[in-house]
Parts: sequence; C-alpha cells; structure tokens
Amino acid sequence: MSHAADSTTSHWPFALAALLICVGAANGALGAMEAEEGADFDLRRARIKMEGHLFDPRVGFYFEHELSGDRPLLDLRLDVRFSDSFRMRAGQYKVLYNRERVDSSGKQQFVERSIATYAFTLDRQRGITLTKRLAASTRADTELMGGLFEGDGRSPGPRGDEPMAVLRWQWNFLGRSLGFSQSDVALRDVPAASLSLAAATVRGPYTRFSSSGGGQLDGFESGGDERYTLDQWQQGFAWQYRGMSVQQEYHEKRIEDHESGRRSKLEGGYLQFGKLWPVRIASRRRGLELAGRYARVEWRNTPVDRTQTELSLVTNLFITGHDNKLSLDVSRLEVRQPGLGSQDDFRLRIQWDVSL
Repeated sequence: MSHAADSTTSHWPFALAALLICVGAANGALGAMEAEEGADFDLRRARIKMEGHLFDPRVGFYFEHELSGDRPLLDLRLDVRFSDSFRMRAGQYKVLYNRERVDSSGKQQFVERSIATYAFTLDRQRGITLTKRLAASTRADTELMGGLFEGDGRSPGPRGDEPMAVLRWQWNFLGRSLGFSQSDVALRDVPAASLSLAAATVRGPYTRFSSSGGGQLDGFESGGDERYTLDQWQQGFAWQYRGMSVQQEYHEKRIEDHESGRRSKLEGGYLQFGKLWPVRIASRRRGLELAGRYARVEWRNTPVDRTQTELSLVTNLFITGHDNKLSLDVSRLEVRQPGLGSQDDFRLRIQWDVSL
C-alpha cells in the first residue's frame, strides 16, 4: 500500500519486457517442445500498473492491465488493513498459494517460471483472502491465510457451483517477513526466510489454470461443468542473505474425473539457488547474479503419463534492481513417456526487463 500523505496519490508505472528466444522454446506443455527450432524476437509483456490508496492509507488498491490480448485486465484488487496483524484482499488477483507464481514476472530470477507452474499454479482468480499475522518479529512469526474464490480463473465461463477454497500457513522463522520477490538485490545484512504449507480444493470443468484463465492439462478433455475435482497441496521454502538466495517448492495434485472415473496424480517442484555480487560499471554500482534451477514433474495415471525435467542457468545484470535488468538464461528440458521414449530441447534466451 502507498503511505503518502495525499489520499489520492497513486503510482502509474509502465512495465515493458523484451525477449529474444534462440534455439527452440518450451514450457510445461509437450507441444511447446515440438515447435520448430530457430530464433525469435518478441515483446512479451507491455503493461500499465497503478497502485495507491483510497481516502485512507489503510485501504490500498492495485490495478494491472495488459496492452494486448483478448482479456487485458490482469489485476484489480483492494487491500484493506484492519490492523497491523489483520488484513483483507478482494477482487481479481493471483491466489496467495505458492511463492513462484505470486512473484511478479518483473521480479523473477529467471526469464520464465519453472515447468512446475504449468501443472500446479492456481493463477489469478476472483475472490477474497483474509490474513492474520501472529507473533510478528519473533521466532514464532506466523501468517495464516484463508481464501474463497469463484474457481474459474480470469474469465467468466462454465463452472460448478462449488467455490475454490485455499488455506496457507507461512512461518517466518527468523522473525522477518520475506516479500514475494526473487534474488537478494538488496544484499541483506540480516537473513530473512519463510517456510510455507498450502492446500486448495475445487470442483469444476478445469484441470489447470493460467494467465489466460481455466483450461485443461495435456491429455484431459473438456466436459461438464462439474467434471473434475482438484485437490492439491504444496510446501515452499525461501531464504535470502548477503546476495545469496534459495527458493524451493514441492507440489502434489490429485485430479478426479467424475465422467471417466480416472484418478490422476501429479507430483513435482523445483529448487533454485543464486548468488549476487555488487559490481561497478561506468562508475555506477550494479548487481551481477548467477543462478541455477532444477525442476521435475511426474504425471501418474494421466492420459499422457510422463516425466518432465528442467535444468536452467541464468546470469542477471541488475542496472536498477528489478526495475531495469538484463537476463541471459540457458535451459535443457526433457520429457520421457513410457513406450514413446524421450524428447529433449535446448533454449537460450536474452531478456531486457524494464519498468518506467
């Protein structure tokens, strides 16, 4: 929230990201690995963001709008702080479920999120979240979050009558809250860390969510408004200190198909580590970071049983923190399917990410 004295004060940053992809491309979907190899230059994101408060610093708002696409509205939410330990968020926003997805695309350590995001993210939903913080600034510092959502992603569409329910527990075991941002750009003098557990359940027509809304995982078919029940949970860890950063998540997701009777299970997660050093370029202080990530997703008893792995390395040059940075990352991705052997892909990407 903004804490400026003028109750109408707002911030209107313009976020722009340019991406160069060379030698293939891939994400969580197998189809992306079947794309033709080559080089491509693409303006991946061009967004307008606005944040501030309404009438009172305790009532904040956030607005994010894509400048292209069929559904350009990304976020529109209110954040109400009833006290230092109790707050509410309502509107359309990223569900406070797992750190990797809640981390802004402009504050990531790598050019893109891990392959685990495709399978496990809850992404943006419309609903309400209540958060209670207990024993702040002590070793028992804990945040409890509970949310109810429509469960149909970013766009209205067919869905069941049951809402999506989400619970999250976060333990700030060093007595300091660690914000949703990757890389220790601030070169913290004292460490900050968190350990979290979260769970979610929803019944409806979808098996996955993304920035486009509700959809289907590879191999799953569309059906009735209440065809699928999704039950999932995750464990997350994050730590930052003196330029070093560690981030990890483990996920499980169970899918019950009420039309076919099939019960599928997905397991996976990632582990990433980075180290940032202060450097001087043209007499100005910058940050240079090297980081690595390993991710894996197991599909069991699904229409496309397979194992996916990702190994990525990145170097970041922080010109003005996350607001202006250059990234170069390289990844090797592999998919193994019983009876079909394996496919692998190599990608090299350069990105300039700037917020004006």
